[in-house]
Amino acid sequence: MTKPKASSVAVPALVASRMSSEMLGLPLPEDARDRLHVQARHGAAVLGVVVDGTECVWGWRGGSLSLPVLDTSGAQLWMKLRSRPAGKAAPPTWSGVATAERVMTGLPVLRPVLIAQETWTCDDFAYQAELASRLPVRSFSPTRVAPEWVADLPAAWWADLRAALDSLQGAASAGLATVAWQEAAARSVGAVDLASWVPSHGDMCAANLGAAGARAVLFDWDYIGCGPRFADAAGLLLSSLDTPDVAARVTEHFGDQLDSPAGLYAQSVIAVHWNRRFKAGEHVDLAPALRAHMRTVEERLSLTGNRGEPLPSTPC
Repeated sequence: MTKPKASSVAVPALVASRMSSEMLGLPLPEDARDRLHVQARHGAAVLGVVVDGTECVWGWRGGSLSLPVLDTSGAQLWMKLRSRPAGKAAPPTWSGVATAERVMTGLPVLRPVLIAQETWTCDDFAYQAELASRLPVRSFSPTRVAPEWVADLPAAWWADLRAALDSLQGAASAGLATVAWQEAAARSVGAVDLASWVPSHGDMCAANLGAAGARAVLFDWDYIGCGPRFADAAGLLLSSLDTPDVAARVTEHFGDQLDSPAGLYAQSVIAVHWNRRFKAGEHVDLAPALRAHMRTVEERLSLTGNRGEPLPSTPC
């Protein structure tokens, strides 16, 4: 991709509204692929849409399949098919987008809008087909890695992203569960004051961001829930550390939040999660930069405290 000029917002032109930052190129057995393709066709028929082209995006460990579709009027939409063993309870991610509709309606955040959902079972699997609007932009990356050209996005885009995340944190949290992986990470470093947590996107990284002019687009609301204040800014920074120019822009526009006691604590929580991913052999290319960064965070935490939250040791 050609690197854009600093004054422009240059992103790929069309399609591929991303649904998950965990889309890794893991090989799937042919029978699993065939099964999901068959069920995707069924889901499209139930939702009254047809598949638009041959593009498809596989989710984490083959748990989902996303593809562009058209409704009867020719409107461009996006369908995501989720799959799980029928004997297992539906994970929170199955209700994330519907929760986002409840929490985000009326907020100034540009995102795909949920249109319909259908669920069914077939043989030993349960399925959910989710229909959403298709925005004419791509996410910045197929993985959590931030491309270097993201650093050249104009200040207006970064300001819109800041406004979007600020408005999300100010949304009503009644009935909103915690972001499960953030709570697990927080509890591993000490007691947690969940009452102080605020609404969070829950998976903020380059894979779930796009640009429509100077507007920030936020994809993948599967993990929405309550998390530590400034957890989304912390997640974006830590996931971008191995692209230094992008990390510098995140710091430029979110530095006051990230350097606050709450922001430092949020970084410590997100870092615990990343360390677990590293131990599982995932995203290990990020590890050196994150370890170096967290030594600085720990030093600042020891000096500032963190609004009553426990002071964690360096997690990496």
